[in-house]
This record gives sequence, structure tokens and C-alpha cells, in this order.
Amino acid sequence: MITSMAWARKRIARRDLAIAAVVSALGVALMAIDVNDLSDGLGPSEGAAYHVGSLLAHGFAIPLFLLVTVPLLWRRVAPLPAVAAAFAGLVLNEALLGTEFIRCGIVGPTAMLFAFTAGAWLSGRAERLVLALALALLLLDFAPELGLIVAAVATALTAAAWGIGRVVGSRRRLADELAAKTEELREVRDERARLEVGAERARMSAELDALLQRRLGELAAMAERGAGGGDAGERLAELETASRQTLVQMRELVGVLRDDGDPSPTSPQPTLTHLETLLARAAGPEARLTIEGSPRTLPPAVELSAFRVLEHLLAALQEAPGVSVKVRFDDDALALSVSGPARRDASQAIARARERVRLYHGTLDANVHRGRARADVSLPVHAAV
Repeated sequence: MITSMAWARKRIARRDLAIAAVVSALGVALMAIDVNDLSDGLGPSEGAAYHVGSLLAHGFAIPLFLLVTVPLLWRRVAPLPAVAAAFAGLVLNEALLGTEFIRCGIVGPTAMLFAFTAGAWLSGRAERLVLALALALLLLDFAPELGLIVAAVATALTAAAWGIGRVVGSRRRLADELAAKTEELREVRDERARLEVGAERARMSAELDALLQRRLGELAAMAERGAGGGDAGERLAELETASRQTLVQMRELVGVLRDDGDPSPTSPQPTLTHLETLLARAAGPEARLTIEGSPRTLPPAVELSAFRVLEHLLAALQEAPGVSVKVRFDDDALALSVSGPARRDASQAIARARERVRLYHGTLDANVHRGRARADVSLPVHAAV
């Protein structure tokens, strides 16, 4: 019993503390009054139905009565051990101090609280045991002090408290069942939504496949017509435009098909217009950017590749004064030049930039000398569609 109470102590609610404190305080006050009356010879020493010889001084009634009220702390978390402890405390109290003390003013409410707990929180055998002990607690106190008629009335009131507890417990269980059902319906709704999204994505995937097949067929047909003669430049321009449209349509569909939980970035691909931001972030505000030639919009693949190459090359430089980036727009190529104080692992960043340049059939010349690095890059404008 003591082990069960120690285990449940951490789950005692504030209202349990408040109830036990109030009842215990009233019990101590009642015992203090009784002790004072008995000391003055005013107590009902002959009024009890039976009399047990006092084994302790009357003053012990005050602390010993806490054995009956303090178990109310555990009335919800360990109801059966709690009511058993209260009953044992009352037996010990009467055995050591006799029936001369009036305890019904506190024992009655204590028994009703235990009966209410049995109806509200328990069921089956545990409920019957707690209710039986609560009634036994009541009868043990009321019968010898006030007689059987008053004890019967108090028993009826305690049974009414148990009935109120049953109603409260039924409403609470109904509320819990409704909450569980609501949560289950919410999960079903979410699962249905996921299935609908999956079906829609499957449909759009089929559309993407059909679009890709159709557009590739159109591009192949255009390429065959261009091979048959005519203006090659015009055919290439037409082919480039159609290819761009295909890429745009594919990106739109792929963007819709993206999983909402996909951690991949969804921001637009960087272009050369973001170079100043890149330079300030990678090399500091003192880095210099120079643009030469006739700036114009380049194929997205070329702009993205140039941006990534510059990212790698700037990663090879220290964030210090002396970093310089030059971009020159030629007729058929984009020239990049980067220089500045080199990091110790500059060769690794330069190697990554070289791999990117090689993908688009460009060239990269780089060298590191006396702590400074310089790289010159040339990317064909028509390297990618």
C-alpha cells in the first residue's frame, strides 16, 4: 500500500492537495475542540454505544486524526489503498483513543469523497471494494456515536455521492470516446486526402510522360526538317525556342508534383543578376565586380552554370580585400575572371568549378601563386538548351 502511494505521488493534482488540506485542517480543528471539551469534563464520555479504554492521552487525537484525512491525497491515483489507509487510520484512532470523540463531522465527508471517486473513476471489482470500504468507514464512525438511524441516513447520502460520481464518470467516459472518435475521423480524413493527392499526382505524372514524348517527337521532327535544307540558323533558333517551352512546361508539372514534405529548395534558380549578392556573401562588401561587353539574357543553363562556377571559385578565396570578379559578355561565349587571396584548400574548390565547366564544353585556366589565386573561365553561350 505504501509503495502504491509513493508511486502515485507525482500524479497528485492540485485539487487533491486542496481537498486533503481543507478536510485535514477541519479535522484537526474538530479534534482540538473535542480535546478541550474532554479536558474540561464536557465531552460525551457516556454517550457512545460502546466504550474502548483510552490507551493514549487525549492530545494524541489531534495528530492521529490525520491518518483518516491525509489519504484523500491519493483518492484518485490510488483509490483502493487510500480508502483502506483511511479505514485503518480510523480503526487505530478509535482503538487507542476510544469513541468519546465526535468524528462524524469530518469522517462523513471523507467517506462521501471516497464513494464519489469510486463512481467517477472506477469500475467492476475495484469500484465495489472502494465503495464498501467507504461505507465501512462511515458506519464505523456513525454507528457507535449517533446510532443506527443516523448511520442509515448517512449511508444513503454516501450512496447518493457514489451515484453522482457514476453520472460524472459516465459523462467523462463519453467525452473521452467522442474525442477518440474525432481523432480517428481526423486521421481517416487526412489519409483520404493523401490518397487523393497521390492519385492526382499519378495522373499528372502520366500527363508529364505524354507531354515529354510528344515534345521530343516534335523536336525530332524539327531537327529532321532542318537537316533537309533551308536556313540552319533559323532552324536552330526555332529548335531552341521549342526546347525552352518544353523545359518550362516540364518544370511547371514537376513543381506541382513536388511532395509538400520535400526539403529540396523551391526558390528560383539563381542567375547572373544575383552576382552582387553572391559576391557580398562570399567575399565581403569590399569585393569588386566588373561587367564588360553587352549584358543580355543568356540561356538559363548557361546562367546557372556561370553562377555555380563563380560560387566554387569564390569558395577558393579568402574573405579579404583584393577579391575581384570580372564578367564579359562576348558574342558566342561568357568570360569569367576571378582573383584574390587563396585559401589553403583552394585546389578543391577549383577542381569542382572545373568539373562544372567541363559539363558545358567550356575552358578554365587557374593558378595559385604566392598566396593568390586567379581563374579564367569561358563558357559557350549555346552550350546548353
